[in-house]
Amino acid sequence: MLPEKNRLEIGALTQFSLALEKELGAGRFSFKELRKPPEPDGLCLLDGSPLHVEVGHVYGTQSDVKQLLGRTGKSAASQNQKSLSAMVPLDTRLLVPLNKLLAEKATKIYSASPVWLLIRSAFPLWEQDDFMTHRSNILVPEAHPFKQIWLLCGAQASAGVLRLA
Repeated sequence: MLPEKNRLEIGALTQFSLALEKELGAGRFSFKELRKPPEPDGLCLLDGSPLHVEVGHVYGTQSDVKQLLGRTGKSAASQNQKSLSAMVPLDTRLLVPLNKLLAEKATKIYSASPVWLLIRSAFPLWEQDDFMTHRSNILVPEAHPFKQIWLLCGAQASAGVLRLA
């Protein structure tokens, strides 16, 4: 069985491919295989040409991450962590980790080109409309190595995508 990180990346790239059909048309984008650093996470094809995609995920708070990834035992979120997480306003709960991830990814250097960034939100309490409402609070760094930056607004393609840059 593949490591969790690889399964998450494959899931994100597969769902992104399905979501892009609505944006670009059927058959224009496809996921081919996972890659290892210093290359971006996935090798894809866009109109038959190689395209590399770096993948990131946002879940909300650390407590949300543990719950959404099904952590159990000592790895599970404690009741106190769950309570503290529930008190964080939803916009802060998701936008802070999203903006942090965008800033971190912007500093990376890749050995392949062109590169897109895909961020998949696994936070079930926000939908595409919420991201659109708060679009001005999503901070894409001016300097980054990506030709395009996309947000998959949920775990599945049906959640829709937003192009951030």
